Amino acid sequence: MAFLADNDDINGDCFILGTEGEPEEDVALNHVIFTNGMPAATDANACQPVAFTAAEATHFIKGNCYRLFTNGVAFQDALYLAYLRFLAPRNGLISPEFTTNVWNVRYNDAKRLTVAQTGALVAGLTLGDGGAFADQAAFLAAWGGAANVTNKARARKMFTDIVCCIAYMFRVRGHHYRQDLDQRYKTLWARCLHVDADIQSSWQNIATTGLHAIMPQILDRFWQNAVQNSSCAGTLIKRFDSAPAGAAGIMALKKGLDDINMIFPNIVKRVPDSKLAFDTIYANVSGSRWGASINARYYGVNRIQFNEGDVGALASVVLGVYDQLAPTADLRDSMALQRLAKIAPATGGAIGQAALRTTRSDHMLLIDTE
Repeated sequence: MAFLADNDDINGDCFILGTEGEPEEDVALNHVIFTNGMPAATDANACQPVAFTAAEATHFIKGNCYRLFTNGVAFQDALYLAYLRFLAPRNGLISPEFTTNVWNVRYNDAKRLTVAQTGALVAGLTLGDGGAFADQAAFLAAWGGAANVTNKARARKMFTDIVCCIAYMFRVRGHHYRQDLDQRYKTLWARCLHVDADIQSSWQNIATTGLHAIMPQILDRFWQNAVQNSSCAGTLIKRFDSAPAGAAGIMALKKGLDDINMIFPNIVKRVPDSKLAFDTIYANVSGSRWGASINARYYGVNRIQFNEGDVGALASVVLGVYDQLAPTADLRDSMALQRLAKIAPATGGAIGQAALRTTRSDHMLLIDTE
């Protein structure tokens, strides 16, 4: 076979990101199929409802279910994922008309079939035995008995929270899905006051094969709209301003610093250079929703660069005080804050011990009222 260049050769990333953000990959299983003439949103009306007829909706779901099924996805999962895929373009979240450079991505996983491809797909799905596609008979048999396989009403009611959960995870963890995120998804879902049975496939299937075609910027816009309209779970509203992956340490440091300043307002004088560096970094980071994110490139902004070593002493002070005065506090468990504090462990250890002695004495020696 001759050597032929493909889409990955033209658009694929030329570096390995590792844990620093999610690389762009053109995965065929994630492609969402739109037949010729199927309605779809444009760049101008992204995140706005798109009108489908019942026949168009059925055909969209059937075509995408078939593509998933013939690529090894179990029928029940394929049907549920295809239904979620339909709800996404119905809400203006996935479209073959979206322009990649407008949304700061290289790939659009929504694919518009040509007239010929549409005709072949329709023929293969309606003619029964003798059609042109592999596994067609098995698919049609399953489709014929599929009326009660997927709880459509439940899927519709859960759709907004499902999408917002993915948006949250992409923001704070930097990935749609990794194996280590599975339990985090389940915990977040429970905090939304839902149960596992409210979703009808795995989070891995939903966040990748099902809805990965939602571009990151559109994903975040949908979440923002849901927050503004109070149409998502309260826990997702509260988490909208969570620190993005890449800024968690700085934001955790800010929370801790505000806390201990209530008791020891001048404790930062022990590490003046670190406090000055922190003030500058925090002003830059807090002024941009995505500037400090490891995925900043998906939002059309330059990554804010800062040296974590400059705030290590201050983080050590905060963690040292927490170790002595609030060892079971949730903030104490912040891995990002712990990473910063390791830069200057002795500083925090000494000041933490001093803070403990002070709170046990008759005079708050660390408080300078002058």
